[in-house]
Amino acid sequence: MKGTGETMINVDACGLSCPEPLMMLKKALDKLDDKSANEILLLVDNKTALENCTRLAKRKGCTVDVKSRDDIYEMQIKRG
Repeated sequence: MKGTGETMINVDACGLSCPEPLMMLKKALDKLDDKSANEILLLVDNKTALENCTRLAKRKGCTVDVKSRDDIYEMQIKRG
């Protein structure tokens, strides 16, 4: 979204098992904290990573919208 100051961080954690997706999400959440981005699109391919990352994002005060497509979970994470 050029011109609006809004940026999305794309994180592809497919093929990785916890705690790697969590560490990648934490790094992206830090960018939300410092206002260099306002949204994260996190891709994971297993339920454990989905559940753990959802829990972390919500604990950090974010909203999480999940879409499932071809065994990939697309997590759209925004500051709440």
